[in-house]
Amino acid sequence: MTLARRIAVRWPVLFAMREAVGMGLAAIQAYKLRAGLTILGVVMGIMTVTGMSAIVAGLNASMARQIESLGSSVLLLRPFAPGEHVTDEEWRKRKGLSMDEVQAIAALPLVRAISPMELIRVEMIKYGNQKVQDATILGTTGAYETVHDAFVQKGRFLSDVDVDRASPVAVLGTDVVDALFAGLDPIDKEIFLDGRRFRVIGVMERKGKFLFQSRDNIILIPRGAIQRRDQRFNFLIADVKPLSPLVIDKSVDQIREAVRRKRKLRYSDPDNFAVVTQDTLTDLYRQITGGIYMVMIAISSIGLVVGGVGVMNIMLVSVTERTREIGVRKALGAKKRDILWQFLTEAMTLTGTGGLLGIAIGGGVAWLVNKFSPFPAVIQTSWVLVAFGTALAVGLFFGLWPAAKAARLDPIEALRYE
Repeated sequence: MTLARRIAVRWPVLFAMREAVGMGLAAIQAYKLRAGLTILGVVMGIMTVTGMSAIVAGLNASMARQIESLGSSVLLLRPFAPGEHVTDEEWRKRKGLSMDEVQAIAALPLVRAISPMELIRVEMIKYGNQKVQDATILGTTGAYETVHDAFVQKGRFLSDVDVDRASPVAVLGTDVVDALFAGLDPIDKEIFLDGRRFRVIGVMERKGKFLFQSRDNIILIPRGAIQRRDQRFNFLIADVKPLSPLVIDKSVDQIREAVRRKRKLRYSDPDNFAVVTQDTLTDLYRQITGGIYMVMIAISSIGLVVGGVGVMNIMLVSVTERTREIGVRKALGAKKRDILWQFLTEAMTLTGTGGLLGIAIGGGVAWLVNKFSPFPAVIQTSWVLVAFGTALAVGLFFGLWPAAKAARLDPIEALRYE
């Protein structure tokens, strides 16, 4: 007895499934163009799910690493919370921190260190004939090193004496060093910020990116080393490092209370500042990726519905073309459920094939994105299984009507069909 006959005798359901899958593949082979056009929507839908889920998964992993790179449990004091919608007028009215408020926060029992920072805007950064125009320049204090776990790899960091005297010294990020010095030792060299001379005293360790922007394209100078008449350029913010990650919530409460007291806000007045935690940044990012997932589902759903309708149509045509075959099978003893299962399996074979093609193409797109763009992409097994399962479900749903129609055919009428 052959293997196929043994399977048919012992496991008739498995044999019927094998036969139905074979018929589905034979239909694809016989009508390549028709089958290809039919499953094109399924391919596009599954490709969208696979590719976009890989990109979003990669972005999630990258964002988690970037938030951790800010430093252990760093709190951000900002004029507005991330994602908060504000008008230009509201932005102009909202004031930054004062040094009096910074000192009050530094004195709190649950605060280890606070790093005040003001963004300095200059038109040109020069060393000799080399120029940089897009570097971030921060006026800060020596606490920056402690708060951000940012250390120098060469030279030294800003000292209290540098800050007290507003000395014209600077600590450079590695991107700035690469752009200005091209392999030279930058220590004790002089750079010019809009014509103001600053002596380089240190080079920071490489920190990587945050929100896809380099954290190494930075110049740190003592706060007050560049004074601007326009107060918009002296806007003070701060980052705070609590004593421990275990006291973050209590630290936030203490900071809010200290700032509100300094600003003489009444109990009913809302905060006119924001204390941002890493959880806040993570939640904001999840909202953004949630929107991306919704777009992904919408786009893929359109493709899957179009593909499903195509599969339903081709299966209805197949039922008509194979009416005599159905009559013969019923005359030989096939039951309704056998015919139903046969055509459902053929429909799922069509969409399953489209699903596999979509997964392969989506995986290829994710690989190209990961290879040739700044956006990471990670293909997750769970999403591959979801995508393939969805493709099979589309075949099951849209193949149900044609399969039921085939199962309900009268064998006598089917045998008479020409």
